[in-house]
Amino acid sequence: VIRLNLEKLICSRSQFFNAMSAENIQCQVHYIPVYWFPYYRQMGYEKGLCPNAEEIYREILSIPLYPKMTDQDAEDVIRAVAKIVKTYRR
Repeated sequence: VIRLNLEKLICSRSQFFNAMSAENIQCQVHYIPVYWFPYYRQMGYEKGLCPNAEEIYREILSIPLYPKMTDQDAEDVIRAVAKIVKTYRR
């Protein structure tokens, strides 16, 4: 998981995600605050309950990591992140 400092970038997490995809790096968005799920919303939990968790959720992105990942795969991910950060840096 990486955490984007969106104050230092001129893009959103969604744009960063799409840029990673354009570099052939497939990311995921994980760790949605549990109380955002319908089951908990029905129980009365509302957005805003845990502002720190919500802030982190808006800024994190799961990059590839898996057992058969090669060194070259890792280098490709690093290269893509560095390229996109450089492109979108304020």
